[in-house]
Amino acid sequence: MYFVNIIFCGIIFFVIFFLDFFLISYLSIYHNYFIYIKNMYINKSNMLRFLFISTLFYNTYSFTHSNTLPIYNKIKKNSVCQLNMQDKINSKDFNKIDIDKSGYLDVNELKNYYGKNEILKNGDLNKDNEIDYAEFERLSNIDKFGEENGGNLYVRNAINFGLLNKDSILSDGKASILVGNKGFDPLNCASDIKTLKKYREAEIKHGRLAMLASVGWPLSELFHSNLSKLTQSTNLLSNNNKVPSILNGGLEKINPVFFMSIIVFTATVESISINNKFNNYFEDKIPGDLGFDPLKLYVNKDPITKRNLELKELNNGRLAMLAITYYALSEFINNNAIINKTPYLFKSFL
Repeated sequence: MYFVNIIFCGIIFFVIFFLDFFLISYLSIYHNYFIYIKNMYINKSNMLRFLFISTLFYNTYSFTHSNTLPIYNKIKKNSVCQLNMQDKINSKDFNKIDIDKSGYLDVNELKNYYGKNEILKNGDLNKDNEIDYAEFERLSNIDKFGEENGGNLYVRNAINFGLLNKDSILSDGKASILVGNKGFDPLNCASDIKTLKKYREAEIKHGRLAMLASVGWPLSELFHSNLSKLTQSTNLLSNNNKVPSILNGGLEKINPVFFMSIIVFTATVESISINNKFNNYFEDKIPGDLGFDPLKLYVNKDPITKRNLELKELNNGRLAMLAITYYALSEFINNNAIINKTPYLFKSFL
């Protein structure tokens, strides 16, 4: 798999090299006819360079399988799982082992598949005599990367870079298997598991709002002016067709009833989710789970699919929070709409 990634990096490098030194030179001969195409390519070439550098970063040792490196043999000897089991642990085998489809692996299912009883002892972090998918994935990582920090390379490197206290609950244990744990907690906010889940609840909700905002922000700058003319209503965009915000201004154009309705709606949703059992709310519920899934994208799915969906939502939410922050700061600093700042992202296909 990683050999394929290296080949892919080489192909990208060759394409960028060819386009930079040959295509641009060729187009420059026909300068009067291709100047627009050339300028458009230069912008996209910068994007290709960024993608190439990101791909190289992805393939560094810190974030790849260590079984491709000579150090793997040393790590393998220190692995608890390798000492106790003959077969390798692969997280993809979870559904195959889970015969009764309960979402948990008991001692009989593990013994039938591996022929050993040590897996339950090594992987049962919450001492319920069962292993869920998160615990099983941790065992798989230990089998690949060694016992340190539960085999989580993100956590291991975060500790090395000073972004996580080595004694943090995120370093290993029950809290460390929470989905999306990248080991980033320089302020040591995760003091205990209950506090961690409260922060995760807030993170997911902010991420969901940011995903909606990161889509609505450029769409409003692209289409609101035309829609306001079509409906003969007031254009709510601020100067230079920027989205109204605290930094951009223009919030005075929006009807206060809109803000009041948003406050009432969010307060209602929060009161229903928290109700009178806030202290016990996170004991048996997944942070961010409001029971809203009309399309059945999550319910009745196997544990692997659920875990992947949770991780995708979390990662996309984190990315959206960064994106919406960039939108606001960029428009405030440059006094220009984000769609004009990066037209190759928004105006090329919309």
